Amino acid sequence: MGHTVRAASELKGMSALITFEPHPRCVLDPANCPQSITTLQEKLALIEKAGIEHAIVLRFDRELSALSPQEFIDRLSGSMEIRKWVIGFDFAFGRGRTGNAEWLRGHGHSVEVVPPFKIDGRELHSSEVRRLITTGELEEANRLLGREYSMSGPVEAGDRVGRRLGFPTANIGIEPNKLVPALGAYAGRARAPEGDFVAALSVGYRPTFGGTQLRVEAFLLDFEGDLYQKRLELRFLRYLHPDIKFATPDELVRQLKQDVADTRRFVSR
Repeated sequence: MGHTVRAASELKGMSALITFEPHPRCVLDPANCPQSITTLQEKLALIEKAGIEHAIVLRFDRELSALSPQEFIDRLSGSMEIRKWVIGFDFAFGRGRTGNAEWLRGHGHSVEVVPPFKIDGRELHSSEVRRLITTGELEEANRLLGREYSMSGPVEAGDRVGRRLGFPTANIGIEPNKLVPALGAYAGRARAPEGDFVAALSVGYRPTFGGTQLRVEAFLLDFEGDLYQKRLELRFLRYLHPDIKFATPDELVRQLKQDVADTRRFVSR
């Protein structure tokens, strides 16, 4: 996105980013629809933070996918003057992915192609980030992302098991198609309306109590108050252990105490 901001400044124009929702593969190949590393709301926040002035969200459907490259350009040109394209090295658009950098240049467009982004000499791909998150390798995933992987959602009513055990947790609603980390306990952080807190996070089914519903929940350290129906952002820093079925609630409480101590120690570093 930095390339786009710089190009707009050089041309004395305005920067705009075009994105599709949902992911094109979810429409054209639903069986292989990738889960979202960032939801649309999260993506728009990151775009704004990067200094992009306008975000254009195009609803991707079969009608849009059937447009020829020129028809797609004509549709965009009806609402903006495109002075320069800044595209990825593998960017393609239009019916049959027949539009690309060469097509744009051949039709009189100014184009800047951004080369593959590399870390440690290796090209960065979203599929690798997804793999790391789903296997609980959050430290490496965060290094590749350049930020802490997060999930956001409203706090939903729970069954108050955590409160009875002395560890009141906030359960957040999971947004559709959002990528969920591997089942288990994590050290992390939580951003609430009241501020930022160190948080012991959990992704799982509460197997000790025979749970069947996937839950993403957080115990905010050094927090007192009611978070019900407020929005929380949970940030995952480190995987602590798998989702464990304990023989008794007392064993679970001992593990929760250890998780809190490990979380405080790790996050404070």
